[in-house]
Amino acid sequence: MASRVRGRIGWALAVCLPLAVGGTGAALAGDWVLAGRFEAWASTLALMIGGLVSAVMLVIAAAVRWTARTAAQTAARELEAARRQAQHAAAEKEAAARRRFLRRLDHELKNPLAIMRLSIENLQSGEPSRDSVERLIEQTRRLSKLVEDLRRLADLDVGGLERDRVDLRSVLEEAIELTYDAANPRRIQLSVQQIPWALSPVIGDRDLLAVAFRNLIDNAIKFTDVDSRIEIRAAENGAFAQVEIADAGRGIPPEDLPYIREELYRGQNAASVPGSGLGLPLVERIIGLHGGTLDVRSRVGMGTVFTVRLPLAGQL
Repeated sequence: MASRVRGRIGWALAVCLPLAVGGTGAALAGDWVLAGRFEAWASTLALMIGGLVSAVMLVIAAAVRWTARTAAQTAARELEAARRQAQHAAAEKEAAARRRFLRRLDHELKNPLAIMRLSIENLQSGEPSRDSVERLIEQTRRLSKLVEDLRRLADLDVGGLERDRVDLRSVLEEAIELTYDAANPRRIQLSVQQIPWALSPVIGDRDLLAVAFRNLIDNAIKFTDVDSRIEIRAAENGAFAQVEIADAGRGIPPEDLPYIREELYRGQNAASVPGSGLGLPLVERIIGLHGGTLDVRSRVGMGTVFTVRLPLAGQL
């Protein structure tokens, strides 16, 4: 609306101003003629010049208006083309991600189903084999874990978060306890800020945060040797609580780092380690819903550090 008003004002000035100038010039010339200073034709010439200037200004104003309209139309077309291109690129990216997810899901399902089918055939062919039964139980657990993680990811998209004050120390202690395996114990060292003041609470869903940290600790356990130590460090960092889960495991190859957050992605050196490839996507989704971030640093053969940053209760 404002641009239209400005355009009309400019158009009126372009028409009226030259006419006013020409008319004024003609009137002055007429006065001067009456005074005997110029010949009679000077008044007519001045009026003609004023009309000519007016006509030129009209042409210029029309050209400017046409150019502005054309530029606006061109810009609108380019903006619409860019919007459609962005939508197409986003749709292509989403479709590619969906295809990768389905391929990985097919891979995750194919192997346990093949093992289960072979075990069932062995059971049908003769006396029950302890190995066949154990393989069936193991693969059933693996599929159950996969389905459970998929359900959790789906629930996060539709479910709401609890908003309570959460003590991270108690959450981390619970996560460590839940990952404890008497048959495969690990040395886990927990360090939580106490000086000069205790770590402030965060606001969020305690159960979901426990799931997130349990997954991170479980990953650290799976990718380290039995005699390796895992360190968990929690402290305030400005307006955030920062939790680091550090291990001295095999590390993550640089070429895998950009993809480890994708659902069902399995790195090069993770093929021999049990898992669904849904743990990190689940962790990142939970942390993101709490307004936090998840970062990772890793060196092959030396270890990995996952860093979680969550807003402190007073910062929300």
